[in-house]
Amino acid sequence: MKVKLPRKIKIGTHTYKIIFSPHLNSDDRDFGQINYRTQEIKIWTEAPGSLKNIALLHEIMHLSQHIYRVEVSDADIDRMAETIAELLFNNLHIEFVWDDIRE
Repeated sequence: MKVKLPRKIKIGTHTYKIIFSPHLNSDDRDFGQINYRTQEIKIWTEAPGSLKNIALLHEIMHLSQHIYRVEVSDADIDRMAETIAELLFNNLHIEFVWDDIRE
């Protein structure tokens, strides 16, 4: 099942814009980045589809951590994002469609 990603997501009472960014440091595995001040989730433009998906889930986990004041290590967020991805993509056969996301 294909799911078209919205340009904005809302977690709690906070709305964050999802955008592509060509300027993330992919050499350091920075395929995504969240900016709490500007309320933006940036995903590296050149990342392959599976890495874009994981990066988005990872940054959403950081957003949840920030909003709900949950202490979780970055390694744990990696594991949780991978687990959610496994469920969504491999078991429920969901495919994210990134067509509306822009720089």
